[in-house]
Amino acid sequence: MTPFVECLCREIEALGKVLAQTGRTIRTVYIGGGTPTTLSEAQLDTILSAMEAHLPLAGCTEFTVEAGRPDTITAEKLAVLARHKVGRVSVNPQSMDDAVLARMGRPHTGEDIRRAYQLVRSAGDFAVNMDLIAGLPGDNPAGFAASLAQVLDMGAENVTVHTLALKKGSQLMEEGDALPSGEMVEEMLNAAWETLAGAGYGPYYLYRQKYMSGSFENVGWAKPGFESLYNIAMMEELHTILALGGGAVTKLVWPGTGKLERVVNPKYPQEYLRDIDKICREKADLVPFLMETKGD
Repeated sequence: MTPFVECLCREIEALGKVLAQTGRTIRTVYIGGGTPTTLSEAQLDTILSAMEAHLPLAGCTEFTVEAGRPDTITAEKLAVLARHKVGRVSVNPQSMDDAVLARMGRPHTGEDIRRAYQLVRSAGDFAVNMDLIAGLPGDNPAGFAASLAQVLDMGAENVTVHTLALKKGSQLMEEGDALPSGEMVEEMLNAAWETLAGAGYGPYYLYRQKYMSGSFENVGWAKPGFESLYNIAMMEELHTILALGGGAVTKLVWPGTGKLERVVNPKYPQEYLRDIDKICREKADLVPFLMETKGD
């Protein structure tokens, strides 16, 4: 992990030079897609300090860090996030039903989620996102409704309702008979829509993935004023996203035409470490695009 963090800081510095050269600033920051809180508090502090030192964050209006798994959430890590002015964190149960979690091989329980949530609330002024998944093995409409009720009782500002997406060759795809039917998933999603709307949440982004149960969708819900701008920008692909780290995908959107170009970092840690010099050079290659699209 140490060399990975060192290389990530080098890439942060390289991007900072490009943004300084082009006079561009950052509107939103999102650290996640995975669970960055698997890092130690010292490693998190190193990365966030590098961002503050090298990136133009003065105009940043939204700063999110995923802390999805409760076993990775500690008071010390949350103190680091609060000190660096992170405003939103994720605490993702997927389900609050212990039997469903065990069937998925998840090491946490519903009580672990509740403890992690309270830890977040006591650590700083964070908005909280919580994810639930409709269609998990062993779940049913009543169980999913109970999970959602517990999440709403905790008071999360954002709730994302996912539909289970199966990967080819996965154990769940091979054991499809263990999954709720499409009709059951539809019942879960319809009830979630009614419950969340009735509780004062509004839907603000939607996206689909391959091999989703029942060919349904994922929907992000938020209390008024807590919509995630980054989620909207990422899903609609109408804004440029500058990405850092292993497997990160930079998306360059040309104003007017909507043409989209992608710059992809190596996915695997060994490749990322090996290619860091090339990755930093590729950041410099962004200068012409950022200059040409400035002000659009």
